[in-house]
Amino acid sequence: MTNSHTIQTQYKSILDIISRFDKAFIAFSGGIDSSLVAKAAVDVLGTKATAVTIESELTASRDILFARESAKSIGINHQVIKISVLKDELISANTDLRCYHCKKTIINTIDQQPLFDGSHIDDTDDRPGLRAIREAGVISPLALAGFDKKKIIEAAKFLQLYSMPRPSNSCLATRIKTGTALTQQNLTIVELTEDCMFEAGAKWCRARIDENQFKIEYGAGSALDEDGIKIQIVKNLPTLFQMDIKFLKKT
Repeated sequence: MTNSHTIQTQYKSILDIISRFDKAFIAFSGGIDSSLVAKAAVDVLGTKATAVTIESELTASRDILFARESAKSIGINHQVIKISVLKDELISANTDLRCYHCKKTIINTIDQQPLFDGSHIDDTDDRPGLRAIREAGVISPLALAGFDKKKIIEAAKFLQLYSMPRPSNSCLATRIKTGTALTQQNLTIVELTEDCMFEAGAKWCRARIDENQFKIEYGAGSALDEDGIKIQIVKNLPTLFQMDIKFLKKT
C-alpha cells in the first residue's frame, strides 16, 4: 500500500500540469478517472473549472444521475449536454470505428479549450476512441503525470472521491455485438434489463445482445433469483420473449 506522502506527491504532479492553464473543461462521466481530473482542476482553478457530460442514446439514465452526484460532491461547475448520435450512421452502424466517430462527435459538441479527459497510461494507443482524443489535442493530465489505474485508485481513495466504490462502466453501445446496428429499441432493452438487475441486488452487470441470444452477466458476489428476474424482464420487455436469455455469473 502506497503511503499518504507518496500519494500526495503523485497527486501534486497532476496539479502542476493543470496549473499551466487558466481554465479547464473536463469530459466528465463521473467515473473514477474523470473525477480525479475534475477534483484536481477544482483544487487548482476553482470556479474556472467546468465538467461537461454528454447525454445521448448511448448513455444510461443512471449514469447521468451518477455524474451529477459526482460533480456535486467534487464541487465543480457541471454542464450536461443532450445530443442524438443514432442519426449518424458512422456511429449507429456499430463498426469497429464506432468509438472513434462517437468521441469525435463528443469533442466537437463540447467545443471548448483546453479540454481535459481521464485517459491514463494503461489505456492502449490502438483504441479508436483514444486515437480521436489524440487527434483533437485533448489533454490527458493523468497520462502526462504517469498515472496508471493503480495510482488512480489510490489517489481516489485518499481524496475520498464519490466515484470510488463504483465499478468501471462503459456506454450502452458496448453491450451490442459489433456489426449489429444500434437502435433505440436494443439500447432500451439493455438499459432496462440492467436497471432490473441492479434493483434485484446486482453490484455489477452487463446485458449483452448477440443476434438472437441475450446474455446477462453479473458479479459473483451477488446472490440473485435468476428465474424470477427473467420473468420480470420478459414482463417488462415482451420483445425478449423470443430470445434465448442466459445468465452468466462472472468471478
